[in-house]
Amino acid sequence: MSLTKTITNSVDYNIWVTEQLVNWLQNYPEDLLQKECASSFNSIAKTLKHISDTQLYWSSMIRGTATPAFDYIATSVDIKTEMENLVNEAKLLAAYVKENNEAMHKQHLIESEWFSSNFPKYEYLQHLIIHTTYHRGQIVTIGHHVGVTKAPMMDYNFWNVMSQQNSEPQLSGN
Repeated sequence: MSLTKTITNSVDYNIWVTEQLVNWLQNYPEDLLQKECASSFNSIAKTLKHISDTQLYWSSMIRGTATPAFDYIATSVDIKTEMENLVNEAKLLAAYVKENNEAMHKQHLIESEWFSSNFPKYEYLQHLIIHTTYHRGQIVTIGHHVGVTKAPMMDYNFWNVMSQQNSEPQLSGN
């Protein structure tokens, strides 16, 4: 598989898995999503906000847009807004990547208060996908502790097999 195909699959998967996560969580009352539990971010809502904020951060690096400002550890979360932001940013990122494939191979210097790096943009995309996968797992685990259960299948291989068979899952925007 070519790098271009891998990158395209990554952004298509990111849209699909983000929609799976949001559709699942929308079935539960907000008080359960805000309920605190021991974890890196102590609620589903705060973990969702972290995923949304960091996806926006990495997407801005990849797309070359203004770097957003956000609280590293949020004290309050508007869940509906964060869900919308998460899905919308996944779609914006996918559109950019598909329209600017050559740019994904170019080095991009990032100098921030936390680190400095100069990697091809596709490596930042890979980090974004891995990072959100990690935190989606935390959301599932927190859910088990607070009564948010029956998480959908969010596995990349499941998505890949199903999309190769031209059946569910449906890819957004395709």
